Amino acid sequence: MLIQALQSTAWQALYLLIPLLLTGTLIHFCSNLLEIFALRLLGLKAYLYLIAWPGTLVHELGHAIFCSPFGHRIDKVRLLSFSTRNQSTGYVSHSYSGRNPWHLLGNFFISIGPLLLGSLVVILSLRYLAGVPVGPRRLLANANSLVSAESIFSSLKVLNLSLRGLAYGLVRSVDWTGWRTWLAAYLILSVGSAMTLSREDLSAAAGGLGVLLLLGYAFNLALALTGISAFQPAGLLPWTLAGCLVLIVVLAVLLPVLLVLWLLVKLTGR
Repeated sequence: MLIQALQSTAWQALYLLIPLLLTGTLIHFCSNLLEIFALRLLGLKAYLYLIAWPGTLVHELGHAIFCSPFGHRIDKVRLLSFSTRNQSTGYVSHSYSGRNPWHLLGNFFISIGPLLLGSLVVILSLRYLAGVPVGPRRLLANANSLVSAESIFSSLKVLNLSLRGLAYGLVRSVDWTGWRTWLAAYLILSVGSAMTLSREDLSAAAGGLGVLLLLGYAFNLALALTGISAFQPAGLLPWTLAGCLVLIVVLAVLLPVLLVLWLLVKLTGR
C-alpha cells in the first residue's frame, strides 16, 4: 500500500504539476533576462519610471492575494517605490506558523503568485486590448485536443497548430495602428519583465511543493487503506494543459521582446 500510494502520487505530480512547473521555470528565466537587458539599456531610474512600475504592482499583488486564503498574516506591504538606492522596488512581508501544513502549503502559491497573476494580466491584455482571440474556451478546446491525441506526434501537431493560430492572430487580426494594441504591448513588456522569482521565493515554493506532495501522498495512502482506487488525474489533465498553454502564450510574447532587447544590447555595447 505504501508503494502503491507513492506511485499514485508520482503519477499525479507528473500529470498535474510537472508541466506547469517546467513552463513556469522557462518564463522565470526569460523574464529575468528581459529585466537584465532592459536595465542595461535604460539604467535603473529610467527603467523604473518607464517600464517597471506596472509590472512591480502586479508582481507584489501576486504575492499578496494568496496570503489571506492560506492564513498568512500580512505584516507590511510596499507595492511600489521609485527609490533608486536599490532594486527592491516592492515587497510583501507576511508571517505564518511553521507547524501549520496549510500555512506551509500557502508558501508555494504565495511564491509563484507573480507568475499566476502576471499570466492572467498578459492574457487579458491580449484578449481585451489587442483583440487577439485568446480565451478560456479556446485554450481548453486545444487542451482537450492534446489529451485526445493518439500519439506524442499528434500532440505536437496540435500544439503547433495552436501556436500558429496565436501567431496568425497577432499578425493578421490585431490593429497595429490603434493605441489599445500598443498599450497591451507596454503592459506585456512591463508585467513580463517582473515575472521573476527571488531566491527566497524559490526556496519557499520548494518547501510548499514538498508539503503539497506529502499531503497528496497521505491522501493516496488513506484511499489505499480504505480500499478505494487512487484519484485519477486524467479528468483534470485538460485544465493543466490549458494552464500550460497560457504560460506558452506568455512565453511566445516575451521571446520576441527579449530578442529585440538582446539585439539592442549588442548593437549599443551595453
